[in-house]
Amino acid sequence: MKIELISTEDRGRYLVSHTAEIERILREVMDDKNIVSLYGGNGKQFLLSTLVAVEAEKGYVLLEQGVDEAMNALLLNSKECVCASTHDQVHVQFSCTKIESASLGQEVMFRVPIPKELLRLQRREYYRLVTSVINPVKCLINTGAGLMETVVVDISIGGVGVLAYPEDGRLEAGETFHGCRITLPGTGEFAVGLNVSTTFEITLKNGRLTHRAGCQFIDLPPSVETAIQRYIIQVDRERRARYG
Repeated sequence: MKIELISTEDRGRYLVSHTAEIERILREVMDDKNIVSLYGGNGKQFLLSTLVAVEAEKGYVLLEQGVDEAMNALLLNSKECVCASTHDQVHVQFSCTKIESASLGQEVMFRVPIPKELLRLQRREYYRLVTSVINPVKCLINTGAGLMETVVVDISIGGVGVLAYPEDGRLEAGETFHGCRITLPGTGEFAVGLNVSTTFEITLKNGRLTHRAGCQFIDLPPSVETAIQRYIIQVDRERRARYG
């Protein structure tokens, strides 16, 4: 989770200012028990929390305090706090200039005013799913030397992060590959084009060196985009059901 910055031209598209809509979004975050990251004034230190109550008639919301008392104190002394979460793969974020302690039964909570505006970032490529190790997603990259097999470690509508072993080949930032094949478990195999954005080396716990690359999809067909989105939502729901 991170703080999102938006341009002036994006404000009209992603900023919610209608009171009833803000309350509805906050209640959905609360009901689904989504994790909320609370950032202090410098935006670098944060703790993980959940929304516990939306008191619309009183004009505030309650959030759990963290186990780190020093971090709780830092937030209470901050001039501004940013709350960030996700709901149905959509980034939700709002700021508050007043955060204080309050009690709910025997529990000590954070109390912040219900925001007058809320950022609801609906860029579909924002949500990135970390793929399953047990049921891996495979991607065959069509290099000039043949098909290079990689394992997809994360995926979004915007692209994929892939992992390969150096002996299987190397990818370089700026390279473009067409006719690649990605297989989504339970969904099917699809042809995609990839542009390599970043590459770096990772040493696994067993000491083996691997090659990691971040790739963007090129001209993704609507049908494939829909299939990827469906796969992401399906896996996310299954994980919530299993661990929620």
